Amino acid sequence: MYNVTVVGLGLIGGSMAKAAKGFHDCRVYGIDTDLSVVAKAAEDGVIVNRTADVRDIIAASDLIIVALYAKATVDFILENQKYMKSGAVIADVCGVKCPVVYPVEAGLREDLYFVGCHPMAGRELSGYANSLGDMFSRCNFIIAATKRTKRPGIEIMEEFARHIGAANIINTSPEDHDEMIAYTSQLMHAVAVALCDNEHIEKSAMYSAGSLRDCTRVAILNEELWSELFVLNKEALSKLIDELCGSLGRIRGAVMAEDREALKSIMRGATKAKRRFLNN
Repeated sequence: MYNVTVVGLGLIGGSMAKAAKGFHDCRVYGIDTDLSVVAKAAEDGVIVNRTADVRDIIAASDLIIVALYAKATVDFILENQKYMKSGAVIADVCGVKCPVVYPVEAGLREDLYFVGCHPMAGRELSGYANSLGDMFSRCNFIIAATKRTKRPGIEIMEEFARHIGAANIINTSPEDHDEMIAYTSQLMHAVAVALCDNEHIEKSAMYSAGSLRDCTRVAILNEELWSELFVLNKEALSKLIDELCGSLGRIRGAVMAEDREALKSIMRGATKAKRRFLNN
């Protein structure tokens, strides 16, 4: 029997545990510091824990998916690798890769297969209670491999990504992942937070036709998680914030100069880029 263990039964981990059902006809186990969450997942039939001993669960696992915060992920894997059986595949699903992948690889046993992953899916809500079995349906699933990532581990995670419903599997490097995620995700959260960190929001409800709600959708976030992601990816994110400030500065300059031609040129360029790259 193939055994899959999910460590951290929050929104992503809980959804992973639900989506894992049927993978290699597996049994799914769950580990969480909140034992009431473990009990709820067992009651729901999502996991089949027969023991509360984390070491026994890990020792029997063929695939271990760690859905913790980045630093906690590194600590959990390195501290518990002594219990893992030879040939086990370990994957993380954190929103940053360099601060996770390289420390894990540096300290991991040679007979274990570690793969840095990031399923591009989520909700504005958090916790196991909001997890969904179809969370990853049609998602983009990123695998951030290095020269040390072993092919058998990659193959298992590609197979698992297809099983949970991923529409696309993207193989890239940890560095490319962190640079692109800083643009597509972290910068968007920073912008949403900045828009809400403005006194005008107090009167905005009666003046908004939808644009503000669209732009601030992701401002309701888990501050513990996102503050860690921002700091761990500070170089890429700060560079993009500077670039955004530069773009806004050009728009502001054209506005103050009443230069409509410059404004129209900027808008045409943005419209063209949007239609070419993000019109789906």
